[in-house]
Amino acid sequence: MVRKVISIEAGVWWTKVSLVEYRKKNPPVYQAFAFRTPENAVEDGYIRDKDSFANALKEELRRHNIREKEVVFTLSSSKVVTREVLIPFVKDNKIRGIIDAQMRDYFPMDVSSYTVSYSKMDVEEVDGKKQIKLLLVAIPDNLLNNYCTFADLAGLKVETFDYIGNGTVQLMCDSFLQNAVVVQLEEQATVISILENKKLVFQRVTPYGYGATLSAIIDHPVLGIKDEYEAFDFLLSHNVLYNRPVVQKMEDEEEMKHQQAMADETYDDLAESLRYHLRIANTAIEYYQNQVKREFTGNLYLVGDGSRFAGMHKLFAQEMPLPIQDINFASIIDLKSESQKAAVAQTQSQGTYEAPGQVKERPKAATPVGFLSVIGAAVHPIDAKPKEMREADVKKNGLRNSYVILAGAALISVLLILGSSVRLLVATAQHNKLQKRIQELSYVQDTYDESAKVQQEEKTYENIDRATLCNNEQLLPLINQLEEQLPRDIHVESIQTDNSMVVLNMVADKKVTVGQMLLNFQEVTLLQNLDIPQMTETVDDVGNTTWTYTLNATYTPITYEGDETESVEDTTEETTEGEAETNE
Repeated sequence: MVRKVISIEAGVWWTKVSLVEYRKKNPPVYQAFAFRTPENAVEDGYIRDKDSFANALKEELRRHNIREKEVVFTLSSSKVVTREVLIPFVKDNKIRGIIDAQMRDYFPMDVSSYTVSYSKMDVEEVDGKKQIKLLLVAIPDNLLNNYCTFADLAGLKVETFDYIGNGTVQLMCDSFLQNAVVVQLEEQATVISILENKKLVFQRVTPYGYGATLSAIIDHPVLGIKDEYEAFDFLLSHNVLYNRPVVQKMEDEEEMKHQQAMADETYDDLAESLRYHLRIANTAIEYYQNQVKREFTGNLYLVGDGSRFAGMHKLFAQEMPLPIQDINFASIIDLKSESQKAAVAQTQSQGTYEAPGQVKERPKAATPVGFLSVIGAAVHPIDAKPKEMREADVKKNGLRNSYVILAGAALISVLLILGSSVRLLVATAQHNKLQKRIQELSYVQDTYDESAKVQQEEKTYENIDRATLCNNEQLLPLINQLEEQLPRDIHVESIQTDNSMVVLNMVADKKVTVGQMLLNFQEVTLLQNLDIPQMTETVDDVGNTTWTYTLNATYTPITYEGDETESVEDTTEETTEGEAETNE
């Protein structure tokens, strides 16, 4: 039986919707359209104005004659946290137990309010032992519940959830990609995925999308663009990366020069904003190559609506060390609508990239390159579900199993009536099965007893460690994190630290590099409360500009397993009070 689901990605300005067959390779796509998200309805992935958004969605579904009710949501939010981890090579049914046991080591926050899902990336060999590489995705429960409430208002039933970095890659892995870098330019995020042998081996999700460029267009009054929708069309038809506007001749020559200078400055700012996507991709590829200690070889694919902007294919083709390729959509999705087939034909006939220096105009119509994430979400979702939904599934499965067991028992009863030999055979088989299961689970009690004994013996040493711990013990790992995350153009002049405060005095050649540093510092988990109180611009004798600034931060509090949030100072104070009571 064909089962269709509605796949939805809610953006700040656009909402993408597709009607797809659920969990099917090379999925048939019956509908794919986008509509404007109601103003101020979505913020950082959260639906703030549920009523107006629900009304708009119901109207669009009615207009496209979509009556299905089951929905898969694709989440794009800076609150979603991803991690790549290695675990011992075990059977699939034991992976979840290992993840739950090591959860506090994987995420530097209280994960009790998060739902953590995973997808298998690859099997690696480390020190002669096989290990499974997993991509963990932690989604706040309040974000999942936010969408469940919205689905109820829209008259829909949530099937499952996916996140922005999964759908596109899984769809392309299933189809044809061997070794490839997939650069996904979305509204609120840039996703860099590296695939080898049809497996995802590395992914970096940066909360910087082409929405920043749309806002920059509106901020430049010389363009006369009032909203993000006009700004999007402007980037489709104006190559701000390689072309510069020519101001019409004016009687006032000084005014004409002034207008030309403003136009040039505007295009330079927009080009710099778009080029930042290139920097993100280059940084991710360099980081991966440093990890595996070899050069990556493969093709480059641009996807997402941001890839449709004029000049983007030329930019990546000329400045990335990998050959850029177009996507044969017929090999990964099965379009059922004639209008969708026409859009694909228009895209492929006009082309996106022919040769260095020869780029053809891209069509303004919506094309499948922007819908791969929502289509792929219905094929291989990460299956993140809120706790209430998971509990309901467990009860449903339990009831189904009860019916199955009841039916089986009835059948066995009938068979037992046929003769004592049949009864003996069934009883013997069931007994052997139970004995085998008991033997398989015998390690659980042994492991538990051994763990309890070790934990009891370690309490003495933990108390000593608590009494002597100080934040400066994090200095060496902090320096290692800074070496990985600081951009090459930033030089650290000095580091000052005490038991709580860390002060970094740094120098940068470009002001934009400071912004890149703050983005990178999201990965510096040992620091929090980042603050730049001042920044000084210096110009030397030959005109070179440098920016000198101070970054103030505090250590992330050190926590013990089992504690909610306990800082070093609190631990020391409690230990001192305990010693005083003992002395008394």
